Amino acid sequence: MLFNEQSFLFYFLPAVVVGLLVFRFKSVDLTSWWIILASFFFYGFHGWQHLPLLILSILINYGLGFGIEKRAMSRSGYYLLILGITCNLLVLAIYKYADFITSNFHLEYSLNLTLPLAISFFTFQQIAYLVDVRKGKVTTPSFTHYCTFISFFPQLIAGPIVRCQQMIPQLQKGALGRLSSKSFWSGICLFSIGLFKKSCLADGIRPLVDEIFSVSSDGISLSLAEAWVAVLSFGLQIYFDFSAYSEMALGLGLMLGLRLPLNFNSPYKALNIVDFWRRWHITLSEFLRDYLYKPLGGNRLGVNRGVFNVMLVMILGGLWHGAGWTFIMWGFIHGCMIGIYHFFRGLSQNKAPKNSTLLGNLLASFVTFVVVNVAWVFFRSEKMDSAFGMIKSLIGLNGISLPRSFEFLPIGKLVSFTGLFPNQAIDLGLLVFLPVLLVIVWFAPNAYQLLGLNPKEDSDIAMPSLKIIFLCGLLFFFGIKVSFETLSYDFIYFRF
Repeated sequence: MLFNEQSFLFYFLPAVVVGLLVFRFKSVDLTSWWIILASFFFYGFHGWQHLPLLILSILINYGLGFGIEKRAMSRSGYYLLILGITCNLLVLAIYKYADFITSNFHLEYSLNLTLPLAISFFTFQQIAYLVDVRKGKVTTPSFTHYCTFISFFPQLIAGPIVRCQQMIPQLQKGALGRLSSKSFWSGICLFSIGLFKKSCLADGIRPLVDEIFSVSSDGISLSLAEAWVAVLSFGLQIYFDFSAYSEMALGLGLMLGLRLPLNFNSPYKALNIVDFWRRWHITLSEFLRDYLYKPLGGNRLGVNRGVFNVMLVMILGGLWHGAGWTFIMWGFIHGCMIGIYHFFRGLSQNKAPKNSTLLGNLLASFVTFVVVNVAWVFFRSEKMDSAFGMIKSLIGLNGISLPRSFEFLPIGKLVSFTGLFPNQAIDLGLLVFLPVLLVIVWFAPNAYQLLGLNPKEDSDIAMPSLKIIFLCGLLFFFGIKVSFETLSYDFIYFRF
């Protein structure tokens, strides 16, 4: 049951909203428990066998947090923190990486464990909670509020990674279920935009992505044009897929009275790789920065140590995205890019800053866009051989195909005259999608700008205009229509 499924849109969500309104007039605690039960149902719907794991994780971490707070000034509190972090990471490692480890060490047995929904997200949230309790940044909330904070269903599939201090104060103020017309309509509009992006844009380009990468995984060499179409197509697919989910999650939060943190902010408009990670999966970037990079020393021990820490963090970040060498390589590439950025930035600190120009910003944004999209090859490829084969095609090492009308040209052996797209399995009709999506990515305002929302600030929410509501209504209609015609539902980040 994903956000774009009929069962969620017409049964689960209306039932949750109606129940919320009913219980709101009786008790705030009843409202919280209604959301908790709904979240448990949502989680169990994806695999009832994993529901006890979520409940047990909540109980253990809440108890550990209570113990850490009581012993905050003693060494035993530190030991409890280490125990909590170890247990959380151990559970994550068993479910997510056990089979990867056994296969790489050629062990004869395999656990064949099914990955529980959102295990990476609720694990990271609870690690952050334990660390913040130890540091005195947060106090132990009531069990009801803590359970709501961890299990809240809009964040369960693909985040955002919400911190205790971002949600618990809202729950303590009774924001859950206290719906205003402004937040409710803003939430519906944001959800509708996300639904359209997912059903019509991300899933619209998906067949082209699957076709080209399938050809590549079969060991068939792609032409230069086919490889770049594959890269751009997947880059746009994952962009709109994750953008859609982020907006749908925040929209659902607003519809239920809570403001989740911003998790996606036009990352393809980034001027450099660091700016990209400030815009892409924002809550993950902040988690890795605050709970891994800074504890490792950050850049306080010099540029070289800072570069090493960045490399390590991004490799682990790549491994977090998936148990495979392709994800590790993807993280390694991003670590190299961030490390290079910080290295040259460190060298230029003593020099006078230069005024940026429009042309310079456009060039920087374009280079960042290309590098990020090339790195997606490893994220999307199932095997390293397929990924490197795609990279070879991108730089023309697998040959450059031209139409037969160019056969008169005296060109070397690397050039064949079979056409720009020699693999006939590729549906070239979908190519018209690419420039449309690129225009939206680079020139259109994002959903938050369109609605005048800033989820990171505790500011008033403006009522969407009638024009915006009407536009979002149209987007919702088309999103629903296409969603009904879809036979399978998934999000790219669903597997994490």
